Amino acid sequence: MVKVRLETSREHVAELARLRDPIGAVEELIWNSADADAGHVVIALERNDLGGVDRVRVQDDGSGMSAEHCEEYFRPIGASWKKRAQGSPVKKRALHGKNGRGRVRAFALGTQVRWTSVSDALGGRQQLVIEADRRSMDEFDIGDPEPTEDPVGTLFEAFGGDEQLSVLADERARSSLTTAFATYLEKYPDVRIEYDGQDLDPAAEQAHVRDYVLPSPADRNGDPARLKVVEWRRPVTRALFLCDGEAMSRAQLKPGIQAPGFEFTAHLSWSGFDDVDSEDLAFTDWAASGPLTEVLASARDQLKAHFRARADERRREQVAEWRREGIYPYAGQPAGARERTERETFDAVATTVFRHLPRSTGTRRTTFALLRSVLAHEPSDVLRIAEELFNLSKQEREQLNRLLDRTPLSALVKASTAATSRLDFLAALEHLVFDPEAKNRVKERSELHRMLENECWIFGEEYGLHVSDRSLNEVLRQHCHLLGREEPTSPPVLRPDGRRGIVDLMLSRASRHRHDERHHLVVELKRPGLVLGSAEFEQLSSYAQAVRKDDRFRDTRTTWDFWLIGNDMTDTLRELSHQPHNPPGCALNQPTYRIWVRTWGELVQDCETRLRFYGQQLEYQSSTEHAMDYLVRNHGDAVAELVADGTIPTARRDGQPPAAYETKSDQADGASVS
Repeated sequence: MVKVRLETSREHVAELARLRDPIGAVEELIWNSADADAGHVVIALERNDLGGVDRVRVQDDGSGMSAEHCEEYFRPIGASWKKRAQGSPVKKRALHGKNGRGRVRAFALGTQVRWTSVSDALGGRQQLVIEADRRSMDEFDIGDPEPTEDPVGTLFEAFGGDEQLSVLADERARSSLTTAFATYLEKYPDVRIEYDGQDLDPAAEQAHVRDYVLPSPADRNGDPARLKVVEWRRPVTRALFLCDGEAMSRAQLKPGIQAPGFEFTAHLSWSGFDDVDSEDLAFTDWAASGPLTEVLASARDQLKAHFRARADERRREQVAEWRREGIYPYAGQPAGARERTERETFDAVATTVFRHLPRSTGTRRTTFALLRSVLAHEPSDVLRIAEELFNLSKQEREQLNRLLDRTPLSALVKASTAATSRLDFLAALEHLVFDPEAKNRVKERSELHRMLENECWIFGEEYGLHVSDRSLNEVLRQHCHLLGREEPTSPPVLRPDGRRGIVDLMLSRASRHRHDERHHLVVELKRPGLVLGSAEFEQLSSYAQAVRKDDRFRDTRTTWDFWLIGNDMTDTLRELSHQPHNPPGCALNQPTYRIWVRTWGELVQDCETRLRFYGQQLEYQSSTEHAMDYLVRNHGDAVAELVADGTIPTARRDGQPPAAYETKSDQADGASVS
């Protein structure tokens, strides 16, 4: 008898054994059988009187272990004969294990383990018994070879297993082994693996399989990486298997993607993994940038694309069924891009909550009609309503939230809602500043100003509001803050005549080309019924002079525009703002500041030009009813008097007068209307 001591520390062996992973131990033993050319591997679970698993047997018909090579098999840790081999001994199959750790994993199945192996030798067939005990995991007793007439193969037995072996009788053990050996059994269809009385049959368990060829890493020759995505009919542990060029699994990672509702594994095969240690592959997620991380990132990108497409396919199949049942709330083709987007988002939400709906066709039809109404009018409320109506589980809420936050469908709904809201506001603004009756009633500060400070996109997409209806001192404070300067000190900023100036709006943007440059826009709004003249121009000019003469404003990297906006102007002011050497509307053009006189008509026309594309693509034309409804819902406080005196026409809802519309302040107070 020979006693072989592993060439490593006992603590290291215990760490490699992974005693709390019996499923992983069975997997390693099956791989050992497959690498020994086994055509049939049988895993038997022996149960006690209470139904618990207390013994595990793994038997194969492989080539067995010969006495002359047994020491080589069991002595070194971290090395294996498989590293030098080009394939399995006889059939030259691709080899799985190359790190010499599988044998110590056996200790997860019992306190005593034994291999009884029969092999062909020069003097005839011989049997070899190898035994070990968990108390001395770095020692293996290899018995003397004895002649035998038994068939070639290896029987592994584990004794003294504890209660954790019960996991082997669970369906998840079979599922785990099925996913682990899926590609191997496909590659070698002559191999049978029988687990607890039933063959592993990956093909029967697979719901959908798709293969992809990935782009090769930069400056890397050779075969490209390949990704196989397998969707399963039963719950499985999601995994991304890193496989060598022969599609043999070398390491297992988390997929690193979200795919709600799918049970899947993915197999990434690439020859670049061949010469990398399995433990190093297991840490690829933490590796420095290089070909391995590049291939892994490419695989995850493809996984995301795959499940986006598959989710769309599932929704289409489900929607087709709803159409046949007559409960789908849409008929015919979408009327435009907005309705098409609404339908797609409805499909995504409805397929998430469908399993919570009663089986009654009438109830489902009513519920779908409600969801359609929510999406058409308040798409941002759909998640809250879905939670309240369907009592979604935490996982379903998270999945639906991710779906609505991440999918291009919901993003497009939000974008289209924002675009149509702007079209509605623009139509409402036109009514307020151009309607003969309305323009003479609209007030400058309490109404027009309060609306526009929340609709700064009117003046340009790049501006953010910094000062509204504040003094020049506040303008200076904001200016210094944006430039990273200390707070300004006395004296106050004054106009040339010594008075303090109050600006309507100051907007600011950073340069798109140089982050240290900044541009300010000061807007002076005048009510639509006022004809702009010299007095209004001098007021704005005094703001510009105050900025120009105050040393605290001086900064060569900052430029200023001053806009005076009204509905009409005197001929003198029109001539001043339309000089041949200046851009149209520019009355004064200096290196660091310019003064402009603009009409509401010009401003509205500029906005319409920017929004025309979205209106056409969404096939949306704002009506007076839509426009006024937008004003009441979003600027209720500012237009309350205009609604009350009839300047803003409002449609009735469910027979209620316009006064029943809720304003933003009502919403803030928690008031509700029916």
